[in-house]
Amino acid sequence: MASFSTPALTVIGAGFLGRAVAEEAQRGGWRVHPVVRSEASAKQLQPKFPHVCADDAIAEGFWAKRVPSCEAMVWAMAPNRERPQDDFLLMHHQGAVRAAEWARRKGVRFVYISSTSVYAEDGGEWVDEDAPLAHDDPRAMAMVEAEKACLRSGGTVLRCAGLYGRERILRPDPEGPERWLNLVHVEDAARAVGWGLRQRGQVYNVCENEPRRRGKPGGAWPEKLRRARRNKKVSNARLRSLGWVCLKREESQP
Repeated sequence: MASFSTPALTVIGAGFLGRAVAEEAQRGGWRVHPVVRSEASAKQLQPKFPHVCADDAIAEGFWAKRVPSCEAMVWAMAPNRERPQDDFLLMHHQGAVRAAEWARRKGVRFVYISSTSVYAEDGGEWVDEDAPLAHDDPRAMAMVEAEKACLRSGGTVLRCAGLYGRERILRPDPEGPERWLNLVHVEDAARAVGWGLRQRGQVYNVCENEPRRRGKPGGAWPEKLRRARRNKKVSNARLRSLGWVCLKREESQP
């Protein structure tokens, strides 16, 4: 790279979080290459991100020939409700692992967006990055496999709590059993990616400083709304020790 050229960031998956990451990076002076899975998404992003492309970043062929040249990469791909055919396990078992291996070969800085849902805790206790993982959960283990590939590449893993903000408005949630809910505003999560790109080989929880209480004593999930939600309080102390600050905490809307 020439000494005065603009550094490039490839963002794999420019959905809710990925787009916020792309916007934050662009404001910071990066040339951003969002990679999305449909031409419709690419067309929507084109006015703001002229280097956007539509491609299948899960496929081996993408990593063999079609990855945009860059100095850093973020994996932020997530299932799309409008694409029921999206396979969560393939995204992480194959796509994210291939991304990490590509970053290792090219010497590119890499951040993998994981989730605080990988933790096994279900009794409402605090967890940090060294807490036991949910080995009985295939989705959690798919992310853990990708995390390991990321760490082997010298990259950074960010385990994000539930995302909200912008068009995702928090609403009261009286359903279900009494539990702790861990959240983070999408703009705080996007800023955490910037901190992650400056680190090497580490895992960080990305969440608000304190979890929120949800549900009701003695409550239960209605059968048709049964969800696998583990009850835990997630610590962000390791990330805050770098200097990251949670700037936004919106309250529920009625």
